[in-house]
Amino acid sequence: MNYQQAYPPLPPLPASTQWVQDQPWLSDQRLITFIVVASVGYQLVLCLLNTQLLPMSRALVGLAEAIILLACVPFLMRRLLPGVLILACLSAAMLCLLGIANEQLNIKAFRDIAIPLCYFWLGCNIGRLDLADRALKVAIGLVLAMGMFELLLLDTYTRWFDIFSYYVNIGSLDPAVGFVREDRLQANGMRPEGIGRTLLPGLLGPHRVSSVFLEPVSLGNFASLCAAWGLARSHWREGIFFVLAAVVMMVLSDSRFALMTVTGFVVLRLLVRGALLNLCVLAPIAAIVLLLIIGHYTPNETGRILNDDLQGRLAYSGWALLQFDALKLLGIGHTRVYYDEGYAHTLATFGLPMTLVFWGSFWLLPMKSATSQRFRAMVSLYIALILCISGFSFFALKSAGLLWFLVGCSLQQPAATPGPLTHPGGRYAP
Repeated sequence: MNYQQAYPPLPPLPASTQWVQDQPWLSDQRLITFIVVASVGYQLVLCLLNTQLLPMSRALVGLAEAIILLACVPFLMRRLLPGVLILACLSAAMLCLLGIANEQLNIKAFRDIAIPLCYFWLGCNIGRLDLADRALKVAIGLVLAMGMFELLLLDTYTRWFDIFSYYVNIGSLDPAVGFVREDRLQANGMRPEGIGRTLLPGLLGPHRVSSVFLEPVSLGNFASLCAAWGLARSHWREGIFFVLAAVVMMVLSDSRFALMTVTGFVVLRLLVRGALLNLCVLAPIAAIVLLLIIGHYTPNETGRILNDDLQGRLAYSGWALLQFDALKLLGIGHTRVYYDEGYAHTLATFGLPMTLVFWGSFWLLPMKSATSQRFRAMVSLYIALILCISGFSFFALKSAGLLWFLVGCSLQQPAATPGPLTHPGGRYAP
């Protein structure tokens, strides 16, 4: 019996079924869009449930994040990445050793490592800019729609989404703050008197829009990433939507950080090309040196309390770094939590050796196109700046997930897409 006799030709598939099976990216697009939208907006859903149905807790937030990470598994299984697996095992071993040395295991540190590794793996296996573009555009549309809802109908918005009570219930906000606030926003949802809004103060007032992120700081971070994704493109038509959307979101959130980073991205895009982009590998080192200088020449820590401005925040980070000795640089012997000092938090959590491994791994990625090289340079600038003024937001799923997904996609090395193995009738297609 020859091959044709053993496997006779199958009847043709219906036109609609054949088209879907010939376009496997359609199902990929739906799931990728869900993952991206869920990653940036899951806390809005939890806040809605907290306000209308049942109190949330930190455990339920962790469960929601775990569900989103599990949604990535079908894409992760398409191709194993040995480098990611080795880095994950090395990180886990180092965190266990630090747990033994400090007599306390830092569970949050494992989560902070799992998010970038998982989302980078996801983006690397997707490896297509068009799929990432479509998913990000849907997320931007949702963010802008909810942002306009909050801006124009703030009282209605807070009746549905009581942000203040949500953050109190999950343990991220002191309920005593509510005695001096009439709104139900996060603590930084309004610019206080004496500081005022930076962008369009006469038109938008003191309110800082947070949209699906529930806090304006995260909306500013999201705007920065969208701007980097658009500015990195070789053709302006491919990136103009992301840049314009980033500007709108930056204004709505009155994010001074986004204003600073996007300005840096524009300068980088216009003036730095080719091999000079590799100089951005030094951006965190330059930032740390700047923090140490500011911390050394700022006389005492009262400056941070009396002046909650950029100089005060930089000085506070500098003071924290000046307290590090050799053991603390290894992640051993820390007795405080670094809320707004990103470099101190990173070194205290992972230690200097592991931090250098992470940074070196990022810069050893094979960025072959000019677009990917520019995006890595802009991401490096983003990381260097955000760690100056924020301890935890860089590791938050709603920004870190998107960041590392886009980094993985920018490699443009997609895994093989599994094709249709069986005919609807049940037999294997020849």
